[in-house]
Amino acid sequence: MTAIVDRRFGPVRLAPGYTAMNATTYVFAAFVTIGMLAFVSFIQPYLLNANLQIPDGQQGRALGILGFSNEVVSLLLVAPIGALADKVGRRPIYALGFLWLAAGFFLYPLARTFPQLVACALFFSVGVSAVGCMLATVLADTPREESRGLLVGLTGFCQGLGATLAVLVLGRLPQRLAAGGMTAVEAGRVTLTIASAICLLTAIVCWLGLKRGTPSRIGERVPLGALLRTGIAAARANPKIWFAYLLQFVSFADRIVIGTFFSARLQQAGIAKGLDPAEAIAMATKPYVIANAAGLVFALVFGLLLDRINRITAGVVAMAIAGAGYIAGGFVGDPTAPLIVPVAILLGFGQICAIIASQTVLGQEAPQDARGAVFGLAGICASLGILFTTSVGSWLYDVVGKGSPFFLIGGVNACIMLFGLFLLARGSAARTASPA
Repeated sequence: MTAIVDRRFGPVRLAPGYTAMNATTYVFAAFVTIGMLAFVSFIQPYLLNANLQIPDGQQGRALGILGFSNEVVSLLLVAPIGALADKVGRRPIYALGFLWLAAGFFLYPLARTFPQLVACALFFSVGVSAVGCMLATVLADTPREESRGLLVGLTGFCQGLGATLAVLVLGRLPQRLAAGGMTAVEAGRVTLTIASAICLLTAIVCWLGLKRGTPSRIGERVPLGALLRTGIAAARANPKIWFAYLLQFVSFADRIVIGTFFSARLQQAGIAKGLDPAEAIAMATKPYVIANAAGLVFALVFGLLLDRINRITAGVVAMAIAGAGYIAGGFVGDPTAPLIVPVAILLGFGQICAIIASQTVLGQEAPQDARGAVFGLAGICASLGILFTTSVGSWLYDVVGKGSPFFLIGGVNACIMLFGLFLLARGSAARTASPA
């Protein structure tokens, strides 16, 4: 009988066949994955201003088209990429995904018309689908069950750190290059070429460091129709699962508001003050980084709070904080305004609360015999949140006002909070009535 070797990555116990090098490579890949995805959302308004000179009144819909098309392609490719990864292994798909992102970043600054930019975004989306699918899949494969939560928390922290540093470093680079004599277009091209090089380097690291071979255990892939039926049936039996689905919907909608509309609004406000696009994107990095850094710090506080209160109560608290943050964000969009710092902190708190609450309520309420379907339907709800925000929010941004997407998502958070309060009241009433 062969003894199982107990390999560890720090305190994380690894699944059989995985080494500390495999885990280190994955954490680094996760750091770069989210960093690059956050950066591409942040840099798109710069391309609209510097390369295409699209008027402010049309930029919301332009960003909506880019975001909507990206999510549609990602949805269509998730299942085929997952099936391919089961056949050829995670390592080649993750490495190929980063190679695709590297090519996409190189192509982005070459676009000279909006249709060309959309084509670049569609091409880039293939890489996004590959790295996004592998980000979740390798995380599921790597730890032993008793260390799963620990690796999830560590990876989540590294993802947030990656998003913050990518925007902080690369977001300020165009201004530094422009100060050295480059035009805004040239500065953007060099910045995106550096992003391309980072993706290329990460592809090599993934190829060398991730576990070789195909997975020994392949989970059953549930057809979409069966997944929907099972996921909805579970929610009908337990309304708290509806609450979890709504939390998942709004947590990804929150990401779009901060990653796309907050960035665009800050950059447009800077340009309106007479800054060139390179100076405007540099000014926009400060509130964006503050929001992400605040979220990282508050994640620890909120995580401790989750172990001490009811998870539905935690979801209600998260929606209250997020609702307040996004409504406040609707009023303040000037990067030089004194209130921008507290508003950015509140936005960061709200975003991370929504993400953590959605994951914890799902983990608590999903029944063991339907967890795959419940989590699958939750993923669909997340995509619907992105599609809703990029379509409706972008139209409101141009037609109604630049604070409109913030008010929209703040209102959605408030409505979900009320549903959570209803569930808590009903549960309290049921407990009070039970002795009779």
